[in-house]
Amino acid sequence: MNILQRLNSITNLPTLPEVALKVQEIVFSDDGCAMRLAKIIEQDPSLSAKILQVANSGFYGALTRIASVPTAITRLGFNEIGHIVIATSVIKNFSRMSNILDYKQFWRHALTAAHMAFTTSKISGVAFTKEERETLYLSGLLHDIGILIYDQFFHNEFQEIMDYAVKNEVSYLEAEAAVAPKETHATLGAALLEIWKLSPPAINGVRFHHAPERASDKQKSIPYAMYLAEYILCNSGLGSFEGLITRQSGSILAELKIDTERLPEFLMEAQHEVDRSDLMLAIESTGKSHDRNQLLRTV
Repeated sequence: MNILQRLNSITNLPTLPEVALKVQEIVFSDDGCAMRLAKIIEQDPSLSAKILQVANSGFYGALTRIASVPTAITRLGFNEIGHIVIATSVIKNFSRMSNILDYKQFWRHALTAAHMAFTTSKISGVAFTKEERETLYLSGLLHDIGILIYDQFFHNEFQEIMDYAVKNEVSYLEAEAAVAPKETHATLGAALLEIWKLSPPAINGVRFHHAPERASDKQKSIPYAMYLAEYILCNSGLGSFEGLITRQSGSILAELKIDTERLPEFLMEAQHEVDRSDLMLAIESTGKSHDRNQLLRTV
């Protein structure tokens, strides 16, 4: 039985937090209501506390302290609050202790990539559909979820990939391609999203985030948006451990119809998001990992 078949037989697979789906629906609905959003957040005291911590942080230039979720929504904005809720609920559900994977580094990359993918839809000349815009942030956050599934449920296979990377002095992506070419983290992540019954744009974004050219012509937008985020993060060393991507950036920008003059601005945005991700993780406090974290180095 291969890994994908075994995935379907796991009875204790983590589920996508219901609050993340509810918040996403509210944020992108035509009649998005701040009070409805606040009510959902206030039902979870720990989530409310995190929202207030973020809103009162110096990162957002807070001059006066606020003490209510509705005021936090006013200060940070509807979309920003929605993204924070989605991120904190997902991170809480999926973080574990590991002797291989540095979860703080993993979520730092995921948070940064999620926001960058979402931002891409704003600067791209490609007309993203409403459904695609709705799923960009969540897809970006989950694009490497297959790596967590490897670590948590197929630990021996994950150890084999990492041992190969160390022994042969290659990146994680190269090791995965050599050890499990048909069961990559992208394939595994997409299979999990299918189990969750997420939308086809979300599933394809995860499945093709390292090979967007393989997606159908009607479903390339999200994979290319996530690929651009990966390209920048992997090749700049801002927050990825997967390895360098050799594709020329010009082809990515052409597919997304982004003017090359916007790239420096996008790089600055990436650095900004790394800093914001560090703030989120400091508040989330995902815990420490063991010495083997050094196997996953930022490139």
